[in-house]
Amino acid sequence: MNEKINVTEELSRVLSEGVDEIAGEKNLPAIQRITNPKKGDPCTLRARGGAFDDPDTSKRPTDPVGLSRSILHVLSEHNYVRVLSVGSISLQQVMTAFRIAAQEVESKTQGVVLVARQSEYTADVGHKRAKGVCTRIFAIPIQYAL
Repeated sequence: MNEKINVTEELSRVLSEGVDEIAGEKNLPAIQRITNPKKGDPCTLRARGGAFDDPDTSKRPTDPVGLSRSILHVLSEHNYVRVLSVGSISLQQVMTAFRIAAQEVESKTQGVVLVARQSEYTADVGHKRAKGVCTRIFAIPIQYAL
């Protein structure tokens, strides 16, 4: 009855049918991949803030539904996803996307939940330093979340 659940395989099986595997650096320890990302890291997503009514769609905030799908896609192939956000609007979009993704995982898997950890980081925005929030999301068996 106490079967170990491989969360990455379970999410991959349930959520990403027919998705090609991204070639990543699988030789590095997981903690090193989390703390020292490379440019173009497949586990890192960026959320954008801005005005909701901006006529230029590229300057509008990140869509939380699309971001939640991206979170699930990354989690189906990796052990974690990191979402970087600068500003209150982008952080709000990240947390909305997290809640949508968490509901999706809980409804489609048995015994897997998403957990999030947040930390501050310094970002370069327009050649100026700005504080941002790094949200790391993991899928874990529910018995470890209680």
